[in-house]
Amino acid sequence: MLRLPVMSPREFLKHLRDFGCSVVSVSGSHHKLYNPETGMRTTLAIHSGKDVTKAVFAGILVQLGIDVNEFLEFIKKN
Repeated sequence: MLRLPVMSPREFLKHLRDFGCSVVSVSGSHHKLYNPETGMRTTLAIHSGKDVTKAVFAGILVQLGIDVNEFLEFIKKN
């Protein structure tokens, strides 16, 4: 079973951008993300004081078409 990390939304957003996703627009605390490799989009809410839950972490990766294992290996290396 995968052990998904707990991190702040800003840290998660940084890793997603480093991975190649881009922020298309921002509306309040919601950042719309785009993965150019898959053409898929999703939204990440940035709320201070709250961590990204494991379900949201995995769900956003699925919505962007990113393999969870590949993303976790990328985080370890960076």
